[in-house]
Amino acid sequence: MPGRAELAALHAKVAAFEAVVEAGQGRFLECRRGCDGCCRTARSAWAVELDHLRTFLHTLPAADLAALRARRDAPAVLAGERCVFLDDDGGCAVYAARPVICRTHGPAVRTPDDALTWCALNFAEMSADAVAAAVPTTAIINLALLDSMLALINVRYVAHTGADARGPLTDALQG
Repeated sequence: MPGRAELAALHAKVAAFEAVVEAGQGRFLECRRGCDGCCRTARSAWAVELDHLRTFLHTLPAADLAALRARRDAPAVLAGERCVFLDDDGGCAVYAARPVICRTHGPAVRTPDDALTWCALNFAEMSADAVAAAVPTTAIINLALLDSMLALINVRYVAHTGADARGPLTDALQG
């Protein structure tokens, strides 16, 4: 199906870039399992990413999938205060298949408007200028480029499937 192979290739590129980020930013990063502030919100994903999540979810034991589906009705999930895939220990139930936004959140990134941003737990008490001086530009993800690549992959997927372009992560648990 159009989009699936391209998404897998993009995931591989992001995974490979993680080593570059670790080398250039690692000493400043506090991100780890259980550090779940970025998961304390409702998330959405591109249709091709939701398809990827659905495929992954169907590899889980039936009891695990049923437990995840039951989370859709949790008050914090319904209120948009918690990702449906956030485990009680702060881990991600779909870590291997998580969307690109989840794969890139935390380290310093360049936003589409050319601003430098990062998780507040990282680069403790450093200004944007200090972060820019401390981190090699080659270790900063350009979100505009990454988002453009992902959007193009999604266009191919949506053209083939007729799916809505984006949806909440809870949509991956339907069916």
